[in-house]
Amino acid sequence: MIDTHAHLYYREKDLAQLIKNAKEAGLSHIINVGIDIKTSLKALDYSKKFDMILPTIGIHPCNSNNNDSLNELKELALKHPFKAIGEIGLDYFKMYTDKKTQKQVFIAQLDIAQELNLPIIIHNRHAEEDMIEILNTYPNLKKVFHCFGSGVEFINETHSDTTYYSFTGNITYAKKGKMIQSIKELPLEKIMIETDSPYLTPEAYKGQENEPAFVREIAKKIADVKHLTIEEVITSTTQTARRFFNIQD
Repeated sequence: MIDTHAHLYYREKDLAQLIKNAKEAGLSHIINVGIDIKTSLKALDYSKKFDMILPTIGIHPCNSNNNDSLNELKELALKHPFKAIGEIGLDYFKMYTDKKTQKQVFIAQLDIAQELNLPIIIHNRHAEEDMIEILNTYPNLKKVFHCFGSGVEFINETHSDTTYYSFTGNITYAKKGKMIQSIKELPLEKIMIETDSPYLTPEAYKGQENEPAFVREIAKKIADVKHLTIEEVITSTTQTARRFFNIQD
């Protein structure tokens, strides 16, 4: 298994213990996702300490009010083995930064990803219309919508050979609704699994801080919804994640 989205630098639990738990749960890798320059460098540092941790670099839309970081991001992405540009995107719910600035910073990072031939990890919240319009101009860029919850209509507008959808612990609480319908409709090979730890703890571990080892619960829920075995879901999502993030080991 691969946890394709975690923020290990925000954990309270001991990192070595989290890695031990992840290995015992059957994980081979954890994608440790940056949300600004500082956290991206932390993700890089963790990857030097633990082989199973793979770093990404990005400026989250809620942190997009500092355009000076873009040049530094590109320099770092050129110099270090980051696996993706992300977490990037649009967030029109919290609105810590105005829409115009968010779009400018998002597009600038899409350009960097395209130039460096890196995939992108997308944060999309209440911004579907602008998201679709912008991404339509980057059809060849590999992308994954993290913590997906937009529904089948959005899938129909964004579905392509280069687009993937990742689900996290919030689906374990759902009995019906757009997330469940999206899982039913999506081909298994278009799905990845994540924890978004230390947030969005699955129902089976409610009340605890989330961690990568719990990603099995997301695979289990997807298997239940799609009437598959958990082994089928684990095999497919792992293969998809390995291809998406160009994981060779």
